[in-house]
Amino acid sequence: MMRILGVLFGGLLLMGVVGCSQYDDDYQFTPRPALADIPATQPTQPPPISAQATVVGVRYDDEDDHIPPSIEIRLSIDNNSGENVYFDPMGTQLTTGSLMRFPPPIVHPPAPVNFAPGQSVYLTAYFPFPSGSSADSTDLSSLQLRWQMQIGNRPVGQVVYFTRVSPYYYNGGYYGPYWYAGPPVFYGGVVVVHRRW
Repeated sequence: MMRILGVLFGGLLLMGVVGCSQYDDDYQFTPRPALADIPATQPTQPPPISAQATVVGVRYDDEDDHIPPSIEIRLSIDNNSGENVYFDPMGTQLTTGSLMRFPPPIVHPPAPVNFAPGQSVYLTAYFPFPSGSSADSTDLSSLQLRWQMQIGNRPVGQVVYFTRVSPYYYNGGYYGPYWYAGPPVFYGGVVVVHRRW
């Protein structure tokens, strides 16, 4: 009897924890993180700018933090150059594989940043779903994240790509893959994109 009560209590506790999640567990993306480097002028030098981006998840509405249903992305940028770098996070763009563009992000911190050689910038961006759209009504099989910076006087753009992968679910004693109805998914690898605008 005590064992049954323990199992029931554990199940209720797990349901409570899962129910409190800010994210929809059906949406996970790879790579984690995606890397984007600006090519160095000399092979022996590090890339002047190195950035990493991760899709944290698809968020539910959060009235306390004033965040609508959105896709949360974290971005870190390392300035390995010998010049100051200017970056306006509000210019970051998120697009689906079917070319639907998300509205401008809600960004923390929201102000443009100017960071010196050897410094890094970390930020979180929330891309709200367009009016009348939701995660269920949007093709999220792939995403493209694009941003632009200025190294000294030189404008430089970067872009990374993400692919949706299936979450794992618990099925009678083991964890196994749950395949959603969508295009084939390929695991592994790092996306490295070199792009100039």
